[in-house]
Amino acid sequence: MSMATTVRGGTVLFELLRALRHAGEYNAQDQSAPAAILWTDKDRQWEPLAPRLREALPQFLILGPYAPGERTGPAIWIRCMIERTLSEANWSESAIPILYLPGVSRQEIRAVEECPRELLPLAELQYRGVWFTQENTKDWTVFAFLGSKRGGLALDVAGDGATRESIRHAFAKLIDTPVAELRGRRLHATDFQVLLQPDLVKELLRWLDAPAATRHGWTAEEWQAFRGACRERYGFDPEKDGELGGAEKLGAREGSWDPVWRRLVEAPEAYPYLPELLRRAKPRDENNLFFHRECWPQCNEAAESELRSGLDRVASLGPDAAATEIEKLESLHAERRGWVWAKFGLAPLARALEHLALLARATRTKLGGENPTAMATAYATWGWRADAAVLDALAGVFKAADVAAVKAAIQAVYTPWLEAGAERFQDRVRETPAAYVVTPSALREVVAGTCIVFADGLRLDLAKRLRATLETAEFLVEESWRWVPMPPVTPTAKPAASPVADLVTGEGADGEQFQPSVRATGQPLTIDRFRKLLVDRGFQDLRGDDTGDPGGRAWTEHGQIDQRGHEEGAKLARRVAEEIGGLVDRIQGLFDAGWREIHVMTDHGWLLVPGGLPKIDMPHYLVESRWSRCGTLKPGAKTDLPTAPWHWNPGVRIVLAPGIGSFLAGTEYSHGSLSLQECVVPNLVVRAAQPSGPAATVESVRWTGLRCRVQVLGARAGWQVDLRTKAGDPASSLAQGRQPKAVGPDGAASLVVDNPDHEGRAATVVLLDPDDPGGRRVVAKHNTTVGDKE
Repeated sequence: MSMATTVRGGTVLFELLRALRHAGEYNAQDQSAPAAILWTDKDRQWEPLAPRLREALPQFLILGPYAPGERTGPAIWIRCMIERTLSEANWSESAIPILYLPGVSRQEIRAVEECPRELLPLAELQYRGVWFTQENTKDWTVFAFLGSKRGGLALDVAGDGATRESIRHAFAKLIDTPVAELRGRRLHATDFQVLLQPDLVKELLRWLDAPAATRHGWTAEEWQAFRGACRERYGFDPEKDGELGGAEKLGAREGSWDPVWRRLVEAPEAYPYLPELLRRAKPRDENNLFFHRECWPQCNEAAESELRSGLDRVASLGPDAAATEIEKLESLHAERRGWVWAKFGLAPLARALEHLALLARATRTKLGGENPTAMATAYATWGWRADAAVLDALAGVFKAADVAAVKAAIQAVYTPWLEAGAERFQDRVRETPAAYVVTPSALREVVAGTCIVFADGLRLDLAKRLRATLETAEFLVEESWRWVPMPPVTPTAKPAASPVADLVTGEGADGEQFQPSVRATGQPLTIDRFRKLLVDRGFQDLRGDDTGDPGGRAWTEHGQIDQRGHEEGAKLARRVAEEIGGLVDRIQGLFDAGWREIHVMTDHGWLLVPGGLPKIDMPHYLVESRWSRCGTLKPGAKTDLPTAPWHWNPGVRIVLAPGIGSFLAGTEYSHGSLSLQECVVPNLVVRAAQPSGPAATVESVRWTGLRCRVQVLGARAGWQVDLRTKAGDPASSLAQGRQPKAVGPDGAASLVVDNPDHEGRAATVVLLDPDDPGGRRVVAKHNTTVGDKE
């Protein structure tokens, strides 16, 4: 009997086939080959395995209704097959037919005079054939085959009813289980149940989350195995106790249920309906010693309600008392961020509180300094953290009541801090205006291979986030800051930060809209004219996802931070992650295209005050135009409000909103006046930590004898290839002289193996980084066999 190649070695099925083969063994010197191997199975325990055996053994015949295509038929048909009078009896001459007789016992055939009529054609075979039975002549049951030391697998299997039932249910999985995995221990019901439920904890949570749908997806055997495993391990019967009983035990976390709860906490998003089930299952007695508050959604909701009320009360306190109260609330609710409900998104205030506590600590230190530069340095060092905390606190709350509570806390501690800092900064600029010097843009001098990415409204705290994300992606980032020209609005500040600043003037320009002109023509600097100036100066104008020619210089714009701020106010906080992610993707795409250096620039920062900036009155008759934080004074008009010269034309006077005020009511987001948040903006210079460019690959490897011909796609000048047994180890090179070979301009390279003993050896063709003198950084690789034809 040949062992079928479709059966994995060492499995229960493999050993069963081996036992069948052993049953048909005989001594050819003094014995005739058995006419057949008779396998009776009164209880039909092996019948589910018949299709697999039929597939593995061409000589496997089954007693049953006539179906020759399935090698199944009545006794007379089987006799004809054994005698090879039928064409379908096409197994090899040396193979001994195996007659599987489901529903038939050995005793029924042995007593010929009592043998059922339909079996009579087979009765005679007991004299010319051999039996596949236990040594005691009983039928092989699955349990007996697993445990018997005489002809079976000699496994240590418990004999209780639960174990036998589990074997029956898990039979389909059991036959493909390696026997080695079943040895070395006493096998109980759970050992077989786990074959159907390999991750019982996961399956239990799936069932609790969606009982009907999960049950519908299981076979009857899998359901019974699941029930048995739950009874054995968790003292719980899904069918009798139901999902509510299971949820109550889950929330109690006693004994073996605790790991189930911990699994839920690890990946709650996989079980979206469990919160509602746990709500229904919560016990009434909360004073029980073993009651776990963190396990029941009602307890979390009550805590969220208490926190909401606490934040609402903060609004009536002064800044210092409000900060103290926020920190007290943090000490009470911080633990809830580790509860499963936070991961379900059901504890937004507990999450926001983490950032409010950071805000409370940050605003205890006032922004100060003896001059504008000292204040800007303090802001760039630590003050920005308060702005970041505000955005983080707002980003995760969506319900109106939660948003109102978070805004109340922000207004209590942040708004006074922000206003005091702005007033102090305005005083310092008024006292020492020469310290606020806008340096001319140096971007016109950037070298080839540099792309400038302009992000409108990239405030300093957002630039810090961008830098952190880029550094996590292993980019090298240099950060600095600069002053923004007055007023900090896009028409004024964007051209001043660009490589064409010297081609722009304010003479004769429209001061009302703070829009300068093209110096050469006197025409207003529209976006189209701005782009033409860039192109005339040798900068590519890259739009959308265009990556241009990385051998030159380029300008591209990305993001909608400022637009969204004006449109959405405090809701901008929810957009920050998306905006930063978009900038990272754009920068990554440029590096992937081959750009060597990226300069990230912006035009201005902004103020964001939940609830609105304080309203400042300014009569219309004093100004030519009025924006929310600035306006153009009419010639000869006088005002007590702060003023400053327009950056592009000092003859035009700008009126500035004092403190953090706004000339327009109901404005949460604005810019245009003097504050550190608006006027201190970042410069980021980004470089790749590793050489950039399109990904290089080893496209093909061909062998001619011991010569290896390699074709590389996307190789850079100076790159080399080597042939190694260990990709990262130069000492494992099989190449002649252990010397890598250079890749030619056409991407081709050739390596010779001068030791014929290496033929047939597994190896790896590696493409090496030319900038690594140690030759250890592998850019790409391709597995091969020395001397093989690929």
